[in-house]
Amino acid sequence: MDFTIGTEELHRIVKLFGVTVRANALDNTGRILIEATDKGVEFVANNNSTAMTYFSYDSKIKSTGVTSITYSKIKSFVSSFAPWDGTAGSKNFRFKKAEKTTSIFVDNTYENGKVSKGKLRLTNYNPALVTRPEPFGTANFTLNSTIFRLATNKVLYAINPNTDAAIAALQGMNVSFDDDHIYFAGSDGCVLSEFRVKNTSDRSDGNLTLGYDFIMGLRRLLNDDMQLLWEIKGNRVSVRSENLTFSGRLIIGHEYPDYQQVLTKFTDHVNLNKDVLMGFLTPFLDVLDPDDNYRLTFEIKDKLVRVSNDQADVEVEQDITGGLDFIIDVNGKLMMQSVETIKDDHVLMKFSNDSSPIIFDSSTFEDQKSLITPLTRR
Repeated sequence: MDFTIGTEELHRIVKLFGVTVRANALDNTGRILIEATDKGVEFVANNNSTAMTYFSYDSKIKSTGVTSITYSKIKSFVSSFAPWDGTAGSKNFRFKKAEKTTSIFVDNTYENGKVSKGKLRLTNYNPALVTRPEPFGTANFTLNSTIFRLATNKVLYAINPNTDAAIAALQGMNVSFDDDHIYFAGSDGCVLSEFRVKNTSDRSDGNLTLGYDFIMGLRRLLNDDMQLLWEIKGNRVSVRSENLTFSGRLIIGHEYPDYQQVLTKFTDHVNLNKDVLMGFLTPFLDVLDPDDNYRLTFEIKDKLVRVSNDQADVEVEQDITGGLDFIIDVNGKLMMQSVETIKDDHVLMKFSNDSSPIIFDSSTFEDQKSLITPLTRR
């Protein structure tokens, strides 16, 4: 195996593969498979949860071949050489495989015109030990990267990846489709967040639950406004964009709870200015007790809103009609996170009584609902 690859291209590959390769791991999860073919160079990594394949056409192949090398040993070497800017830097790297080692060569030009030569020799490992993911087949639907990133930003806080196995579906993010909308939901059983967007994909029904490792990895890989092709096959999900394919696990065999009906069950609501509402909550940021589930008491009585715990108390007069009388104990940390993620000037707070969930929603669009289960009042 003997090929050269552009420095900027190799920088991108090294950065991308940091998402999948386990840092400093010495086994196969810490290695990259590299195969030079007549058409270009394929890079593969698999950490047994997520896998990545990248095919580079920015390369010149002198001879074909395949090897596997340790990622952590190549990362710092490659990253220390800046790409060529017209007067300085390095234009490309050369990979040359021998029987037991692969050597990486680079020529670098400094601003003063001086030239240095770099060489890194790495041990070859059996490439067959790096499991290749199944090739991307036929896309089931498409989804824009901006939508996916926006949705995950709004629901990730509600997901606990270490949820008990009895409710394994809650270890991931649920994505469901109908003719008009796509719904993204995350929950740990105490709090739930759902974000709704207009369905511009080519799928109009069904749902799937994406594993947490896959969600976190894909978020790191995405740039804005990328068109993503999605393939669902068995318990795996693969996403392709241009010459990069990223795959991970689906949570199957565990149905996601039918939560949407709960979001419609309330008897009263108030419309609150978000900045004012956060003004109620932020004074408690450092005085919430983790040993008491970050307990916060939220009370509405006539036109007065009161928020309190054992250490602090805030009262604010609000323009609330209907003579409401409502009190609830909730996890204050989750309440703050729920309100913070709503991108609207006003927030709808929906409720029934102190034993029913409290629901927050965007007042203008009603497209981001968060549900918090109450704590038993003391």
